[in-house]
Amino acid sequence: MHFLNFKIVIIIFLQFLCLGNIYAKSAHEYAESTHKEIINIIKSEQQLFIDNPEKFTLIISDAFSPIVDFKRIARNVMGKYYKEASIVQRERFSSAFRSSLLNTYSKTLVEFQDEQIIVLPREKVSKRPGRENVYIEILTSTKKYKGIYSMYLDDQSTWKIINIYIAGIDLGRTFRNQFYSLMEKNSSNIDLVIKKWETSL
Repeated sequence: MHFLNFKIVIIIFLQFLCLGNIYAKSAHEYAESTHKEIINIIKSEQQLFIDNPEKFTLIISDAFSPIVDFKRIARNVMGKYYKEASIVQRERFSSAFRSSLLNTYSKTLVEFQDEQIIVLPREKVSKRPGRENVYIEILTSTKKYKGIYSMYLDDQSTWKIINIYIAGIDLGRTFRNQFYSLMEKNSSNIDLVIKKWETSL
């Protein structure tokens, strides 16, 4: 189910937590505390991934949940099929989508080493209240990628990631195309598509 380099994705998620000075003080404090938690996982819990991968994934889930709007991303992935789905189906897919990402993140986190992210200077103020695009450069040992965080301020005044663009690739659209492809191959049977997504975990 995973066609992209999710190691790059996890790196830019981590770097997002260091962007506090771009936003309001409350967002800074929130991001800083979450950043410390993630870094602590990277430094101290890698052995746990080997000994107890389920517990490791749970820790990752608890750390990432505050900064990523999984439900909103999952809704966008379902796209035109979201309205056709029942509440139960929406919840099932949201859970399956969240689990598929977190399982991948837990595996890639243990490989996190020397990659770097450069946050580019903010060129202009967003014209959309409560929405921000943050431009970045991802540096690996062999390549440099350009990326964008798409974020919004939720009703709790917390910044949430709702999409990421890497080297011109829209991750949200890529996942949506994947979902649409499964719907076409399975006669638009949402339950069957969700089951396939779940069994891919």
